[in-house]
Amino acid sequence: MRTMAADGLSQREIAGRLGINRRTVGRMLAAEKPPRYRRVPQGSKVDVFEPVIRQVLAEWPQIKAPRMTEVLREHGYEGSVDVVKRRLRELRPLPERPAQRTGYRPGQVLQLDWLELPTRPKIAGRERRVYALLGTLPYSGAQSAHFSFDMTAESFLEGHVALFDWLGGVVRECVYDNLRSVVARRERDEIRWNQRFLHLRGHYAFHSTACTPATPREKGSVEGGVRHLKTGFWPARRIASLADLDRQYAGWREAICNRRRHSTGRFLVNERLAEERAALRCLPPTRFDYAYARTSRVPLDGYLRYRQSFYRAPEALVHQRVELKADRDAVWICHQGSEVARYRHSYEPGSWLPAPRMRPEPPPAVMPAEIVVPEVCPPELSDYAVLCA
Repeated sequence: MRTMAADGLSQREIAGRLGINRRTVGRMLAAEKPPRYRRVPQGSKVDVFEPVIRQVLAEWPQIKAPRMTEVLREHGYEGSVDVVKRRLRELRPLPERPAQRTGYRPGQVLQLDWLELPTRPKIAGRERRVYALLGTLPYSGAQSAHFSFDMTAESFLEGHVALFDWLGGVVRECVYDNLRSVVARRERDEIRWNQRFLHLRGHYAFHSTACTPATPREKGSVEGGVRHLKTGFWPARRIASLADLDRQYAGWREAICNRRRHSTGRFLVNERLAEERAALRCLPPTRFDYAYARTSRVPLDGYLRYRQSFYRAPEALVHQRVELKADRDAVWICHQGSEVARYRHSYEPGSWLPAPRMRPEPPPAVMPAEIVVPEVCPPELSDYAVLCA
């Protein structure tokens, strides 16, 4: 129809050729889109209950469709839950949270997150899960990690101390996911921080931010660092121990990771890392005490249990109270504020450090003396005959 009009035909001629009314041709040429059949909307069973739905939504914005259906049935609704679900979707559209690119100043932010490495290396004859607390600096793109066999609060705190020691200072703000080691409880925007984490934050005097749940883009720098660690460092590695893993990672971090050109292609990571270190706050005069600590009474055999291993206190402290402390690499025992014993941290179940003294073997049995019995020869029968004669 538009082609005919472009060729110079009048509306009357177009109507005659197509066999339609001239006014229809005029409406079609004036319309922006081709005609489309639209069904007249039919009423829904839930229409009469929409005021009730709006009233409930005003008080309970996050109510689910099954519960809303139960409320409507009290008012006479007989339809299905799917109809209510569609109406809730119309009346309560999902909020779209716009994303924006964030800029950072040197030494301003450190983003941290836990990750489990893709494979389980065989260490001391046993396959083990290896975890890393990864910290990245968004301004420079530099990263560092602390490795452990668990994700306990002690490993989390020890990882912070190691990261700040590597940086040589403290950033102004740390950004986290909603980790249990950081957030004890969260109700919408109200956050209750973990008590031990508050001690760490107060010791180093930095601000903390917990990301919105299910929003990884709020800490995109550390998410990219996780991918880089899993694909750029971990494959084809042979690990003998955590200390060996620390040495290999430190070499890769200093020689490759933090010497690369940033993904934007505009700067070298190590150059901006130097700027960040110059802008950091000073470390406190004392290190934070991140070690696990427990007060126990020394049993009669002197061995204290920590996880699945046993560590011996001095015999002079039997039946006295001591403090058992542990970190990733060592376990030590303190009495009245002084260290009295120190051992390597054993990850082998059932280990005894040091090995218990075995009960001495009994002395060998004394063999009885051999008794020599003289051989007595009986007399001949003829001798008896002489005697009896």
